[in-house]
Amino acid sequence: MRLRIIACRVLFRELSLLAAQSSNVIDTVFLDQRYHNQPETLGKALQESIDRTENEKGPPAHSPYAETLDYDAILLGYALCSNAIVGLRSAKYPLVIPRAHDCISLFLGCRKRYKRYFDEQPGTYWYTRGWMENVLMPGEERYERTYRHYREQYGEDNADYLMRMEQDWLAKYNRCAFIEWPDIPAQGQKKQTKKAADYLNWAYDEHRGDSQLLRDFVEGRWDDRFLIVKPGKTIGPSFDEGVITET
Repeated sequence: MRLRIIACRVLFRELSLLAAQSSNVIDTVFLDQRYHNQPETLGKALQESIDRTENEKGPPAHSPYAETLDYDAILLGYALCSNAIVGLRSAKYPLVIPRAHDCISLFLGCRKRYKRYFDEQPGTYWYTRGWMENVLMPGEERYERTYRHYREQYGEDNADYLMRMEQDWLAKYNRCAFIEWPDIPAQGQKKQTKKAADYLNWAYDEHRGDSQLLRDFVEGRWDDRFLIVKPGKTIGPSFDEGVITET
């Protein structure tokens, strides 16, 4: 099969590794994580990337002339992500999406595993190498850089007020959990996460990531863990254990 993956950049290392090992032909597009700050903007960016994929041309090996590239499916390396994927559609290709509320299930390999841990430790802030490479995570560096930005932009009094709001937002968390994925070195990131936990006075935990869900995603082994949306149909929330549905 020839597959196009459109995914969040926090999954760059994991999906690139699996794409390199896959028996399928995989073309990848990674979108900036900052789109998550505004789910409607992320949804628009994803739809634009789907539309471009439908009309994409490229030179096949046997011809110097550009011809339309045909894919067997478009794989979305996202979860429901605050409903950002709701309403997405392709007129030409099936869309394949993991059934999950957010990407932590993708790193852990199972949304049930994620739910069990969340139920036991609801105040957990998750760290992965990809997240740490794309986002300024809670910790000393984030505090200092955020405070410096606020002070330069709004003055010291306003900066102090805004930082109190930042600390209020973080108050619901009490634990850093780092997910280390098979075959992706992350000793430096684990040390940084431990340091952040110490600075924040949070507990620290480590988890071994599981590649099976994303490996099956890339290899085309699409069972009930994935939603397959037919061309012309759209993605919708299911409001049940299935998370997402075709509408």
